[in-house]
Amino acid sequence: MRWLRRVVFGLIAFIAVLVTFVWYAVKGSVAVTDGIVAVHGLGDTVQVDRDVLGIPDITASNRDDLAFALGFLHGQERFFQMDLLRRSAAGELAALFGGAALAIDRRVRIHRFRYIAHRALSILSDTQNRQLGAYADGVNAGLQALRNKPFEYLILSSTPNPWLPEDTLLTLYAMYLDLHDERGDREAGRGVLKDLLPAEVYAFLQPQGTKWDAALDGSTMPQPDIPKAAVIDLRKMDRKIFAIFSDGLTNSHDTFPGSNNWAVSGERTSHGAAIIADDMHLSLRVPNIWYRASLRLNSDDGDSFRITGVTLPGTPFIIAGSNGYI
Repeated sequence: MRWLRRVVFGLIAFIAVLVTFVWYAVKGSVAVTDGIVAVHGLGDTVQVDRDVLGIPDITASNRDDLAFALGFLHGQERFFQMDLLRRSAAGELAALFGGAALAIDRRVRIHRFRYIAHRALSILSDTQNRQLGAYADGVNAGLQALRNKPFEYLILSSTPNPWLPEDTLLTLYAMYLDLHDERGDREAGRGVLKDLLPAEVYAFLQPQGTKWDAALDGSTMPQPDIPKAAVIDLRKMDRKIFAIFSDGLTNSHDTFPGSNNWAVSGERTSHGAAIIADDMHLSLRVPNIWYRASLRLNSDDGDSFRITGVTLPGTPFIIAGSNGYI
């Protein structure tokens, strides 16, 4: 029985050492939330306060430092998410996950988003390039300030690559891929319908607009009439054409996530001010695709503002929120 006790004690010791190592590795990738951090790249001191939910409130004296500080927080808390976004747009997931991601990369590579992002930088203004550069420097500074690399890279036995200014544009292209049909299936399906169906039927099924469209000039678009039996009779339609037509309706992939936007007149509110609202109904993810933050600018030249809302990790912007007036 002595040997059995030694085996049990050995297993317990091994598990204790393993748990300690995992805890230390994961703990080392947790973001710094207290104290003073000295980094290179800031033009002035930046203050980051957090509320009871841990949501950061960033105060800086210039826009570049705001971008740097937000990048620092994103790099510490959301770098793996950002890495997946840029890789998914550039077709570089296989470099991280191996052959399992090759099919996805091949489908995306035809868009050459990495090349387009690199070229796009050349036509941006100096101010825009400077802010993208400050954001990238902040991301990399935040990543380097971690004691250990994010735990996802420990699991994958990989090393995170530095963030580049063009990666912010790739993050935006990743949102395009998430919100649009990048293969043009919808357009191809409409082309088939236009080739197979009479013009009146196609106009009815694919109208240019409806009575629910609200043009800024108050104009409305004519509503196509329901086609008469003399134009199309489903009972007499060629079964092959009907099969293609019905298959396109029942197997539609036109279920992209998106956003609703609306406004309420001040005449209908208790405070007399109008309400502008939107609902970004995107797919659920872990972590949440958005990162909440508040950005304050208090500059000596009087350029001051506070914007509170949600940011997209990988970009230095408030995507949706309020500036206190809107």
